[in-house]
Amino acid sequence: MKRVICFVLLAVSMLPLSGCLQAPPAGATRGVVEIKNMRLWDDPEAFLPIGTLTGIAIGEHTVLTAAHTFLHDPEPGHPLKINGVAVEYSIIDDGWSGNRRHRERGDKKVIGEEIQGDYLFLHIEESILDYAQLVPLEYERVDDLRNLTLVTRRAGNEEAVAIPLKSWMIDSNERFILISLSEKEHSGLRLSGSPLIGIYPDGTLVLVGIACANGDAMIVRDQSTESLENHTFILPAYRIPFDQINKP
Repeated sequence: MKRVICFVLLAVSMLPLSGCLQAPPAGATRGVVEIKNMRLWDDPEAFLPIGTLTGIAIGEHTVLTAAHTFLHDPEPGHPLKINGVAVEYSIIDDGWSGNRRHRERGDKKVIGEEIQGDYLFLHIEESILDYAQLVPLEYERVDDLRNLTLVTRRAGNEEAVAIPLKSWMIDSNERFILISLSEKEHSGLRLSGSPLIGIYPDGTLVLVGIACANGDAMIVRDQSTESLENHTFILPAYRIPFDQINKP
């Protein structure tokens, strides 16, 4: 399974944001984990290569990643590994629960509505001590962001990869953030579920969102239409229901 699974075409009006390319903020790579789905399909005779995503531990027992960790709603006991170790887990909140459309093997496309719900909160029984302490982004504070950094994993490398961004865009409907990586930066990354980290002027670390898709977008800017190819779609943190974590 590819790390980034979807190809979408959206007509959106974009508000560009930009900043100077700077070093990743201190602590930006904390809590970033590798998640392996040991069975992608319900049919035990139709195993695909192990699907590997990235996630971020936002508490000692809580991991946030992309909902397409599961291409079908998982049965009880569906195996997962965190950083190479099989874990006992439960699902706190799944943005695709009950809404996963029927997929054929090899189908890597999703639609825009699916991207908007592409989040998954997991409760992990085993402790994750190196978890991140982040404030989820509020839309009203988008203009306060500094030093945006995509933190992810690369195939065959146990260390987190931090990629500072020079520019990014957010659509006028507040649904997505778009970022672009060079071919060299993109190669071998486990992008799905990767956190985008920023800071506020006072140094507070901010979870800006998580990577959910890679594809093309048609954007409208200054009354002209422009095609953006091979961009990464970030689901903003203000679109992710963090209040579900503390529900009984």
